[in-house]
Amino acid sequence: MRKQMVLGLLGVVLFFAGCTEKPTETTQFSKSNESTQLSSVVESSSSVESVLPVETQQITGVSGYTYSLEFPKNWRTVADFESLNPDNDFMLSDSLQTKFLAAVVESKQDFADFDSYLALVQDSLGTNFNTDATFLPLPNTQTQMVDFAATVEGLNIHYLYYVIETDNNYVQLYGWTLESLFDSSKDELTKIMDSFQETAQ
Repeated sequence: MRKQMVLGLLGVVLFFAGCTEKPTETTQFSKSNESTQLSSVVESSSSVESVLPVETQQITGVSGYTYSLEFPKNWRTVADFESLNPDNDFMLSDSLQTKFLAAVVESKQDFADFDSYLALVQDSLGTNFNTDATFLPLPNTQTQMVDFAATVEGLNIHYLYYVIETDNNYVQLYGWTLESLFDSSKDELTKIMDSFQETAQ
């Protein structure tokens, strides 16, 4: 089994969300000429990609909300990501399919408050990943963050996980890669995740 296929399927393990039903729209980049297909899969996940230019992209998720993210030009939306995890609003990957980013978006109207939502996410991660990692606030933001390692389908994976409150929603924004690639991938994942913004409707 190829690591890339399993890594892409790991988004399925994050089942917490799904309290609200998602529309069946397709996730798209706003740039009309931007391909939404992934580049060909590379067998070795240990390849190192050179530093690529970063650009701001607008992504419209399944929920209909639009988000602004800054990511390298070699990142693309994952084709048919909803079949991997129907709770994801969008899912991105680098061209080597070794680094991934996804978001679960839920209406604030469905939860008492941010602290209650965060506690539910914390409990879910503890149950699904057998981790006691605790969320900590990111300085000067409303975002809570945790990173943790987990073994999924025999692979050692490292997750970087944000819970964000926007004007309309609570967002679980999470990135992951193989444990052996986390140290070299963490800065890139963090920069992409830090750039996340929900745009006005």
